[in-house]
Amino acid sequence: MANKTYTLMHEHLLDTAGELLAVSPFSKLTVKHICEKAEVNRNTFYRHFDDKYELLDVIIQQALHVMANQIDIESFRQQPFTTINKFTFPESLSVLDFQLQDKTFEDQFYNAVFKELTAMASSSDILWLLGNMQVIRIWNASLSTPHSFQKDYALFDEIIREKKFPGID
Repeated sequence: MANKTYTLMHEHLLDTAGELLAVSPFSKLTVKHICEKAEVNRNTFYRHFDDKYELLDVIIQQALHVMANQIDIESFRQQPFTTINKFTFPESLSVLDFQLQDKTFEDQFYNAVFKELTAMASSSDILWLLGNMQVIRIWNASLSTPHSFQKDYALFDEIIREKKFPGID
């Protein structure tokens, strides 16, 4: 019974954090906020997670495991950004769009995504592709007006295919 109680509390904390992420930027979210909303004490939270960053990693890992079971690896090799963009979780998309405006969340999110995708990589060409995707992310972040990963995924796939950044010879 204790194991079931632990699992239920773990899920309750994840669900509560998900609700809060819909209305509060990750950088402003605190363990205290999560505990108050979940109606638990901080010790309960810390029995499940080291901090809010680990909690976010778990949320992202769960979403990626759902995605991994559905991904077509050949499509990913050809159009990685388009393939990832097709994996939208309708209930989470607006939350993701909202949170990606928060630099702390964005960094944590992309680091967790690349960490998980790297762990799932089945060959060195996938690892090189993930590295190229990370370089594109860094290049995009350096622009005065960065492109949207949710809207401009075709541009990013073109950069992968052509091995050339727009406007750079």
